[in-house]
Amino acid sequence: MIPWNPFLIDLTIMIVLFTAFVLGTLLWKPRIWLHDFPADIQALAPPKTADEKRLTALLGIFFIALFFGLPLLLAWDLKSVLGANFSFLTAWLYGYAIFLGVNVWDLIVLDWVGLSLVDPQNPPIPGTAGAKGYRDYAFHFYAFLKGCGIGLVFAAFFAAVITYIS
Repeated sequence: MIPWNPFLIDLTIMIVLFTAFVLGTLLWKPRIWLHDFPADIQALAPPKTADEKRLTALLGIFFIALFFGLPLLLAWDLKSVLGANFSFLTAWLYGYAIFLGVNVWDLIVLDWVGLSLVDPQNPPIPGTAGAKGYRDYAFHFYAFLKGCGIGLVFAAFFAAVITYIS
């Protein structure tokens, strides 16, 4: 179905770009990710400023364009190699596997390992010292499960675009 070598190369590209984007923006302006933190952290942090809301929206648009657009480009390249063998099912599996691979990486490496490196007494978001959410691994697991469901829809849309539009 899916050729493993091109898939693993594409997945590696997506993980590297995803990690660079998330870590880069988190180190630069951690408050733009406030909406992705557990509720107790959000409650302790002052509300986002108007500038932070605009930056969050702008980076969100870039994030969506990159992480939905790039897999489409990579799949179109793969489709040009496979031709008729790149069916709707193959496109769906490819799209879901890319999404799931990044989602698993995000959960294990960025969320769980990343959380273990955060000092809750000296957190990246001012005003949230001592928040229990910095050790709430279950919160991130539930977000991962939601992502798995979102990935099913993404993969169907993805497969339809790859199969019927190109």
